[in-house]
Amino acid sequence: MSDLKNTRYYQEVRYEEALNYTMRLLERRIGAFSQDLQVKINRLSVEDLENLGLALLDFTSVNDLVIWLNNQVISEG
Repeated sequence: MSDLKNTRYYQEVRYEEALNYTMRLLERRIGAFSQDLQVKINRLSVEDLENLGLALLDFTSVNDLVIWLNNQVISEG
Protein backbone atom coordinates (compact mmCIF):
# COMPACT_ATOMS: atom_id res chain seq x y z
CA MET A 1 0.00 0.00 0.00
CA SER A 2 2.80 2.45 0.77
CA ASP A 3 4.23 1.91 -2.73
CA LEU A 4 0.89 2.98 -4.17
CA LYS A 5 0.82 6.13 -2.04
CA ASN A 6 4.19 7.12 -3.45
CA THR A 7 3.04 7.05 -7.07
CA ARG A 8 2.51 10.25 -8.98
CA TYR A 9 -1.02 9.15 -9.91
CA TYR A 10 -1.99 8.65 -6.27
CA GLN A 11 -0.55 12.03 -5.29
CA GLU A 12 -2.42 13.77 -8.14
CA VAL A 13 -5.72 12.11 -7.19
CA ARG A 14 -5.21 13.02 -3.55
CA TYR A 15 -4.52 16.63 -4.51
CA GLU A 16 -7.56 16.87 -6.79
CA GLU A 17 -9.83 15.41 -4.12
CA ALA A 18 -8.51 17.80 -1.47
CA LEU A 19 -8.81 20.76 -3.84
CA ASN A 20 -12.35 19.95 -4.97
CA TYR A 21 -13.58 19.29 -1.45
CA THR A 22 -12.01 22.46 -0.06
CA MET A 23 -13.40 24.59 -2.89
CA ARG A 24 -16.90 23.23 -2.32
CA LEU A 25 -16.66 23.91 1.41
CA LEU A 26 -15.39 27.45 0.82
CA GLU A 27 -18.15 28.25 -1.64
CA ARG A 28 -20.74 26.97 0.79
CA ARG A 29 -19.24 28.83 3.73
CA ILE A 30 -18.41 32.22 2.20
CA GLY A 31 -20.00 32.18 -1.25
CA ALA A 32 -18.34 33.02 -4.53
CA PHE A 33 -14.86 34.49 -4.58
CA SER A 34 -12.51 35.92 -7.18
CA GLN A 35 -10.52 34.05 -9.80
CA ASP A 36 -7.37 35.47 -8.19
CA LEU A 37 -8.18 33.73 -4.91
CA GLN A 38 -8.97 30.51 -6.77
CA VAL A 39 -5.54 30.63 -8.40
CA LYS A 40 -3.87 31.08 -5.00
CA ILE A 41 -5.82 28.15 -3.59
CA ASN A 42 -4.86 25.99 -6.58
CA ARG A 43 -1.20 26.57 -5.71
CA LEU A 44 -1.54 25.19 -2.18
CA SER A 45 -0.11 21.80 -1.24
CA VAL A 46 -2.37 18.97 -0.10
CA GLU A 47 -1.37 19.66 3.49
CA ASP A 48 -2.20 23.35 3.12
CA LEU A 49 -5.56 22.48 1.53
CA GLU A 50 -6.35 20.25 4.49
CA ASN A 51 -5.36 23.04 6.89
CA LEU A 52 -7.53 25.48 4.94
CA GLY A 53 -10.42 23.03 5.23
CA LEU A 54 -10.12 23.20 9.00
CA ALA A 55 -9.55 26.95 9.14
CA LEU A 56 -12.57 27.77 7.01
CA LEU A 57 -14.84 26.58 9.80
CA ASP A 58 -14.07 29.92 11.46
CA PHE A 59 -14.46 32.03 8.30
CA THR A 60 -17.36 34.45 8.03
CA SER A 61 -16.32 36.35 4.90
CA VAL A 62 -14.01 36.36 1.91
CA ASN A 63 -11.73 38.65 3.91
CA ASP A 64 -11.02 35.77 6.31
CA LEU A 65 -9.85 33.69 3.33
CA VAL A 66 -7.63 36.53 2.08
CA ILE A 67 -6.04 36.89 5.50
CA TRP A 68 -5.47 33.14 5.80
CA LEU A 69 -3.86 32.95 2.34
CA ASN A 70 -1.65 35.96 3.08
CA ASN A 71 -0.51 34.34 6.32
CA GLN A 72 0.40 31.19 4.40
CA VAL A 73 2.64 33.17 2.06
CA ILE A 74 4.31 34.92 5.00
CA SER A 75 4.91 31.68 6.91
CA GLU A 76 6.38 29.95 3.84
CA GLY A 77 8.88 32.73 3.60
